[in-house]
Amino acid sequence: MIKTTTIPTMLLLAIGGTISVPSAAQPAKTAPRPGKTLDIAGIRPGMKTADAVALLRRTGWTVTADPGNSWAEVVEEAVARRRNEIPPTSARSGVYNYNAAKGEETVRVNIVPTPEGGRVGLVQYRAPQAGRSHEQIRAEVIARYGPSIYGPRQRVLIAPQGKLGETMSLEVDSTGMRLTLSPSSAADREARALVDRAVNARLGAVGKSF
Repeated sequence: MIKTTTIPTMLLLAIGGTISVPSAAQPAKTAPRPGKTLDIAGIRPGMKTADAVALLRRTGWTVTADPGNSWAEVVEEAVARRRNEIPPTSARSGVYNYNAAKGEETVRVNIVPTPEGGRVGLVQYRAPQAGRSHEQIRAEVIARYGPSIYGPRQRVLIAPQGKLGETMSLEVDSTGMRLTLSPSSAADREARALVDRAVNARLGAVGKSF
């Protein structure tokens, strides 16, 4: 049996490095912090796929892959949609997600195909409550990532945006805790724009003849 008094520190060390876990007698500090890049287990949106996978394996995670579309397959599907055609059957020669496991902790890394190779998109972390209350988990996450914009009775926590516009959210339910690190809206727009530019290069811009 793992002693519950040691589990919170172990879980948050696995998420992203040494932290100072607040005690029951001393509430978590919630003063605003300077903008910083947010990460889960060292993984952050925009990282090269190879760098993210290498880091996970180097830090003791077991990593598997879910197949997904490569960049070329993404473009082929987008071209078909632009033509109002049924997209071709994809060989799914790329990677959609990398799934990492370490004991009862898991990390899922969504991969965004680009012309230069995959980049990290959404990052999710899950772990059991391990005997902790919602309030204890909330305090640990605030200590690691920064103050919440929600009141203490909310079960969803969103830390301040990272310096690149990424956002962190926390949910706690009967199955445990779930952290989600989302890319910035600018990064999402640029990913869509990359596909649009590739389609335009194939088919030419439309809607410009009036």
